[in-house]
Amino acid sequence: MRMARSSAVVFTDLDATLLDHHDYSWQAAGEALAVLAAHEVPVCIVTSKTAAEVAALRCELANGHPFATENGGAVAVPQGYFEGARCDANTPLAVTTLGAEREILRALVERLRAKHGFRFTGFGDMGVDDVIEATGLDREAAAKALDRAASEPLLWQDSEEALDTFCGAVEAAGLAVRVGGRFVHVLGQADKGDALTWLRARYERAHGPILAVALGDSGNDVDMLEAADIGYWVARPDGSYHGSAMGHIRHARGIGPAGWAEAITALIAHHEI
Repeated sequence: MRMARSSAVVFTDLDATLLDHHDYSWQAAGEALAVLAAHEVPVCIVTSKTAAEVAALRCELANGHPFATENGGAVAVPQGYFEGARCDANTPLAVTTLGAEREILRALVERLRAKHGFRFTGFGDMGVDDVIEATGLDREAAAKALDRAASEPLLWQDSEEALDTFCGAVEAAGLAVRVGGRFVHVLGQADKGDALTWLRARYERAHGPILAVALGDSGNDVDMLEAADIGYWVARPDGSYHGSAMGHIRHARGIGPAGWAEAITALIAHHEI
C-alpha cells in the first residue's frame, strides 16, 4: 500500500453518511471516491455493522483498505497491507479485537440472566429466522448480522428498572452497554475513536504522520470525529446535524453521501488533502 500523493486517510461511517439513509446507495459519493483513489487516499470504513455485512460493500467500492466493525470493537487489516502488499477487497484479513471477544460478552449476559432473572433474547439465543422476525432483514442479511466478533445485541423484554440494574452490572464487570432504538448492545470498552487511533498508529508507523479525516452523522460517531484532525458532521435526512461545527469539526453541506462528497470536494479544493 502506497501513500505517495497524500498523507491523508479518510475514516467514514456508513449508514446515512457514505450510504443513503433510504436506499443504502453510495452513488452520490462515487465521483469523490474516485478522486480520493486517484490521489491514493485510503478510505477506511468504521461502522456498527459486522465484517460479514461490510464484505460485499468493500467489493462494490473496490476497497482494499483496513476497516473497523461493531462500533470499533474489532479492526480488520488486509494481510501484508502495512508492509506494502497490493491488497484488494478479497485479501485475507487479520482481525484484532479492541473491545472484548463476543464469547466473553455472551458469557457475562448469560450469568447475569441466570443470577437476576433478566428477560431478554440475545443474538446468541437466536437463529436466522428469529433475527428476520426481530429486524425485518432478509435471510442473507440476517445471517451476516449474526456473524459477530465483538458485540452481543439483546432484544430487551424486561422493565426499564431492570435495564438500569443490568447496565450497572455490565459496567461493574468492566464492559459497556449502548441502548439503541431496537436492541441493547453489550460491548467491550472500545469505540470508533479507539479504532481510528489504533489505525492511525499503524499508518504512522508504516508511513509517517497522517492527516486523519472522519465523517459521520450520529451519536456513535462522536468519538471518531473528536479523534480526527478534521471531522465532518454529514446532515441527517431531515437536514439537521447531530453536533455543532466547532474547533476541528465542520458541517458538510448536504445529506448523506451528497454531503460526504461535498466535504471531500471542499478538502481537495482547499488543498487540505
